[in-house]
Amino acid sequence: MSSIIRGDFAKNMTTDVFGQQRAESFQRLALPRLNFNGQPAEDNNKPNRARQQTQESEDLSASVAAPPEPQQPIVPPVVEIPDETLSVFYDRAFSKGLDEGRMQAYAEVDELKRRYSESLQSLLNISKQLEDSNKLQLIQLACTIAEKIIRTQVVAHPETLLNMITKAFEEVSTQDEVTVVCNMDDYEYLIGHLDQLKSHPNHTFRINLMVDDMLERGDFRIQTPQGSTDWKTKPQLDAMRDVLTREG
Repeated sequence: MSSIIRGDFAKNMTTDVFGQQRAESFQRLALPRLNFNGQPAEDNNKPNRARQQTQESEDLSASVAAPPEPQQPIVPPVVEIPDETLSVFYDRAFSKGLDEGRMQAYAEVDELKRRYSESLQSLLNISKQLEDSNKLQLIQLACTIAEKIIRTQVVAHPETLLNMITKAFEEVSTQDEVTVVCNMDDYEYLIGHLDQLKSHPNHTFRINLMVDDMLERGDFRIQTPQGSTDWKTKPQLDAMRDVLTREG
């Protein structure tokens, strides 16, 4: 029996391959064995094969691991603590809690004191500011009222102006000539009472009258060859207000 080997398999063919193929060919061509009666002979290897299959089944069953038994939960050991020890622990914990609570309370009280002190100081500062502001307003209001009272007094009692001019003459009594500059309304009044101005005990100078519409009622200016002096109500009140403000 011959075979033709293809070229692409020829390089992979070995003696082992030929031997294996040859054995398979003989096995297919082998005739069944017969006994002396012409019947197929029994295969003595069958029991061995059965035993082999049984052994393999047992080995396979044995190879399957049995499931592990469930583990029992571990019970922690029970430790009994004497009542005296528990009492000591309780007393220590209680004392520690009291100390911590006392310290926390002290800290909260200190914080409240600090906030109260800051609030009180802030309130005092605000009060001081309000007091200073109110004082300034009161001084300003007093000066404004005083100015209105003086001007009303001059209108209602013109002789007040005569008294103020007579007082101003005391500062220029050594001059030869004095000019009184005043408001038009005051000028008309002074013209009619010029004799009273000249009746000053230290009067040795000549008196002139002049009008300045920029001056208000009750204001006047004394002019001499040496200079002039303003006798205005508002500047005098402003000076007094500044003094009161600084003193306050």
